[in-house]
Amino acid sequence: MHRLRSGSVGRLLVAVGVAAASLSLVFGAESTAVAAPSPPTKWLCSPAMASDPCDIPQDTTDLLTGRVTAPVAESAKPVDCFYVYGTATNSLALNADLVASPEIQAAGKIHGARFNRTCRMFAPVYRQVSLPAAVPTNLGLAEPFRIAYRDVRNAWREYLAQAGNRGVIFIADSQGAFQLRKLIREEVDPRPVLRRSVAGAFLMGANVTTARGSAVGGDFRHIPVCTRRGEYGCVMAYSSNIVYPPVSLLGNSTLDVLSRSAGLPNGPQYQVACTDPAVVSGNHAPVGITVPSEPFPPGFGAGLYAYTWFPEAWPTSSSTWTTGRGRGVGSCDEVYGIREYHIRMVRPQPINQLPLLDTHTLDFNFGFDRLVGIAARQAADWQSHSH
Repeated sequence: MHRLRSGSVGRLLVAVGVAAASLSLVFGAESTAVAAPSPPTKWLCSPAMASDPCDIPQDTTDLLTGRVTAPVAESAKPVDCFYVYGTATNSLALNADLVASPEIQAAGKIHGARFNRTCRMFAPVYRQVSLPAAVPTNLGLAEPFRIAYRDVRNAWREYLAQAGNRGVIFIADSQGAFQLRKLIREEVDPRPVLRRSVAGAFLMGANVTTARGSAVGGDFRHIPVCTRRGEYGCVMAYSSNIVYPPVSLLGNSTLDVLSRSAGLPNGPQYQVACTDPAVVSGNHAPVGITVPSEPFPPGFGAGLYAYTWFPEAWPTSSSTWTTGRGRGVGSCDEVYGIREYHIRMVRPQPINQLPLLDTHTLDFNFGFDRLVGIAARQAADWQSHSH
């Protein structure tokens, strides 16, 4: 049975509680004050770098089948990926430094690097909001979020200045996906030329909104969420759970304090997007959870992942990536007013749900290769229609 455990993992629950509070607090609305200029962009991942966290090979061991997949050879890639990692910093300051720390590098690997077979990877280091910034931000200190967003926006503008006519896929989770919601809403969706460059987007765990009963009309007037197989130029977005939560920070636009404090659409006239990857990919087979074999470095992120996997350890193997032994299927369900992608494990594997955040840590990694397959098809479709 999947449940919220306590007792021996009490200290992790405290960390989870802090994390949950932070998600509701760190996205403070922008003030009208004139902001100081941001420093030059520091890239975590870029084709200009000889080596970076997004370059790791794709060889994978499946712990259920024992099958080992060989590395994917580098080839001409039709599009670029603009990736913004989620909350990972261990910093005690209001904002993380512009430093590619071990936990930031790990964040680049765990959600971004799996897409490197499809696109050239661009991922900025940004001064993301730290957990200690939660309370003051909630009390009205808007600058931490503004600092983080300026870094992301400036990196996007720097990328555009040298991108040429290439297509782009946006990728982000958690805090990074809130940043990209705002970026796409303000910088891309209103501009037809830039809209035409969008091959797709994957914005997980960030309450992307649409008008009720529509694929647009919330965050974006023109760029729709994906609803069927064969679409490109659309947004994949969901938060996941393995137990229907009676209360959550995710999945309910009416109670969405995260979007409200960020100045993003929220309220009963909107619904939180849930795009079913089985429907969009056409692949309804049970899928596993795929992660880099190297465990997440010590700190906040490692604690959340340890709790998610407890009592088992992080899946690992001699390959660069490992797929766990469990298999599951899912569907977009709305229960208790919370609209999320509900996972049902058909081959058991222990998964613990985080209080208020559900299975937030697994949004990308559950059925990861299915998502990567969607991105590859969208890239190919964009390329065929752009010439």
